[in-house]
Amino acid sequence: MKKEDLIAALGSLGYPLVAPEGPKITGQRVIEVLSALSASNDPRLVEGFPVILANCAHRGLKLDIHALLSKYPLKSQNRQNIEKLLFISFQLLNEERLEQPGGLDSMAESLKAKYPDLLSDERVRLGRRLSLSRTRLRNTLRRYAGNLENFESAREREKHRQQQSFELHKHLSTLFSPKQKELVLKKLGGESLTKTEQEYYSRVVKKKLDALSNRELRRIATALSKK
Repeated sequence: MKKEDLIAALGSLGYPLVAPEGPKITGQRVIEVLSALSASNDPRLVEGFPVILANCAHRGLKLDIHALLSKYPLKSQNRQNIEKLLFISFQLLNEERLEQPGGLDSMAESLKAKYPDLLSDERVRLGRRLSLSRTRLRNTLRRYAGNLENFESAREREKHRQQQSFELHKHLSTLFSPKQKELVLKKLGGESLTKTEQEYYSRVVKKKLDALSNRELRRIATALSKK
């Protein structure tokens, strides 16, 4: 991956350096970005590694960590660099109470055993060519991940969606019979009705919906529900 492409992709993953945020990125593209970061000699770029993981977790973007590691032989320098960056990122995300990409926590224990001194050193050494400051990694994560607080996470969105669906079904069950509720949901979902269902919907269900949409009735219901 060329450096300009890497910088553009980093902007799309919540670590903008010179490029604005781009279109939605795929899990495979993230693996390419993380691989390129682990091979980079520019510490300013590599410091974005924890930011990318935090951003992926926040967006609910699936990341195949095993696929990332399997790109390299077990004892290769690139493999060790990625393992170290994954482990230090796991620790930093924990410290900052940020969401973790799926599978990272289960891998952390084996990485801790493999790199026992990684957490005690201020410098994270990636071979002989690059040494990163833990303090700078932490500060970079805090600076960029702070922007995530302004956006609802994928987990929060899903929780909100499930709560809305639960409340909808509860209220429909209060107002409609099971068959009527089924027809309302089919109409809402854009499904086609049989001739018999359409006739029953027009004759019975739609009249109830028309009544529910009446402004005065809704005003009365709102007022009385508070007493």
